[in-house]
Amino acid sequence: DICNLSGIKIAGIIDSDYYGNTDQYQGIPVIDTQESFNSTDKLDYYRDNYNFFCAVNWGPEQTEVFKRNRDKRHQLLDLIDQHKLECISLVDPLSRIASDAIIGRGVFIDAMCLIESEADIHDYVSIYAFCGIGHHTTIMRNCVFQRHCSISGNCTFEPNTYLGTAVKALKTGAVFGAGTFIHEAVYIRRGTVPNEIVGMNGKNMSRVKVI
Repeated sequence: DICNLSGIKIAGIIDSDYYGNTDQYQGIPVIDTQESFNSTDKLDYYRDNYNFFCAVNWGPEQTEVFKRNRDKRHQLLDLIDQHKLECISLVDPLSRIASDAIIGRGVFIDAMCLIESEADIHDYVSIYAFCGIGHHTTIMRNCVFQRHCSISGNCTFEPNTYLGTAVKALKTGAVFGAGTFIHEAVYIRRGTVPNEIVGMNGKNMSRVKVI
């Protein structure tokens, strides 16, 4: 839908999971496998004639399916970087992006998001609908912010950080370590260390506090 609203024509899907198994997915033709980039001729053809976008989602859960999705996404991003493929960003026209915000390559910004002044969104970040990103906040490579997240100003999110739906990170200047996973609906007023999991656990949820 974002491509249609933005006048971008989708040529097709390149994915070994689908190629040879199905002709199309959600009405989009499946045209090749990523192994085709091992061919110099095919690599030159695709690189010279098309832009790319990595549409494989990832999540932090430690199940086999989520682990496979994470590994697949990292493999595809490495492929994009290795071959210097032109990777575009997709920004819903219903979102508002400050004119001095920086948006990297392969970024996805869903509808009704607000990206404030001098925010710096690095490559391959996904920000879903109704998120608000405060001014001068830096979001590094491959982070995911699910719907309805609210972020204070001057925060830093290191690579591969994942915020669940409706997380409120409202400590100005907080730093969130690489690989942080914050469960949905958590209100947090501090930073995190790398690979920290922040969640609400226990039988009496009303007594659990995250500060």
